[in-house]
Amino acid sequence: MGDINKYKMKLDNTAIIHMASKNKDWLNMFRISVHFKEEINPVILQKSLNNIYKRFPTIAARITNDLFWYYQQPIKKAPKIKKDTALLKPMSNEALYNCAFRILYSEKSIHVELFHSLTDGRGGMIFVKSLAYEYLKLKHHINISYTTDILLAEDDISDGEVVDSYQKDKVRQDKKINKAYNKVYQLQGKKMDQLIIEKFILDIEDIKSLAKKMEVSLTVLICSIIMKALLDLQEQEISKRHQRPISIFLPIDLRNMFNSQTLRNFVLYIKPQIHPTLQSETLTDIIDSVKKQFEEGLSKERMQDTMNKNVSLQNNVLVKYMPLFLKNLFMKMAFKFSEKSTCLTVSNIGLIQLDQKMDEYIESFDCILNTRSDSPYNCGIISYHDKIHINFIRNIDSSKLESNIGKIFNALNISWDVQKQVYKTT
Repeated sequence: MGDINKYKMKLDNTAIIHMASKNKDWLNMFRISVHFKEEINPVILQKSLNNIYKRFPTIAARITNDLFWYYQQPIKKAPKIKKDTALLKPMSNEALYNCAFRILYSEKSIHVELFHSLTDGRGGMIFVKSLAYEYLKLKHHINISYTTDILLAEDDISDGEVVDSYQKDKVRQDKKINKAYNKVYQLQGKKMDQLIIEKFILDIEDIKSLAKKMEVSLTVLICSIIMKALLDLQEQEISKRHQRPISIFLPIDLRNMFNSQTLRNFVLYIKPQIHPTLQSETLTDIIDSVKKQFEEGLSKERMQDTMNKNVSLQNNVLVKYMPLFLKNLFMKMAFKFSEKSTCLTVSNIGLIQLDQKMDEYIESFDCILNTRSDSPYNCGIISYHDKIHINFIRNIDSSKLESNIGKIFNALNISWDVQKQVYKTT
């Protein structure tokens, strides 16, 4: 693997925001779980992690800093795996300095929790699949064909895996694109010392056939259903003339668009929005509006423009040499503003595909986002085989949003099941 010290990297454009936005009770983490058909052997799991962690120098990493900047730096020893007793437990500065991710296990599941400064959903998924393969290789002696989504412990680290693609793919773009910011509806409820997961389980063919009939992608359809549920919830709570726009925050993986193989963060976002006082609230009309906003927001030109502006600010001489505590202050303010511009985040990891030899041992996957710092909800979506899992996380007592979503699924004749899990946070 060579000298791991050469992989000490400045945090990328997205990672800096996650560092600035954290506090002692919250930081932006996410969990990817792989559920097996048999009990987990913790001894083999630890050995698997020991074998592969050096293969991922920017993910198996810790967070350090100097006077002006934050860095991600490879850990020198694999962390000890632990039993799953808490969900997305905040990490202190000291914990981040030692290791900014954790590996947990329960009866038949492996859970990887990652601080978002290390990587995004795509990078995290490659790490999880690689760990799962190493585990099955040691336990059942399987071997699979080469795939870009599973990295082997013995392989060399490529420059493309560790590059900051925000910087690499920066180009000149003169066209200005205006953005409108409005006060949007925010979910409310009594905060609890619990994290509640409600997982909707759907037959993927049911919802795919509906998306095909409506000539939209799965992501557009699911986002539209969530926005319709939010509109219905606001209708129940607030009189029409006081209602605010509904907006969701949707991360977009840029790797295919810019031909990148980085394992670091490489996402931007779009914020589809519906104005209840200005447009129809039928699901069909919402889908048409969201589809149009996706088409406009996902253009390479739009993404390039946003990326250039972010990178230009990061590379500004004044910003470069501004002391880190001042950078944190300004970025925290910007984060608070951005977070209030949407109702919740909806992150779709997509369809997970594995070699048949791995499929024999794996039941399903899950993706769970943390709640926001000041907002009570988020949503992670992942598909595997014939099922799609939509995980809503909340820290308030009200489950009205999930109830509304269930009603919409029923109205669309989409069969669904729901599983609920409660984690104590104290």
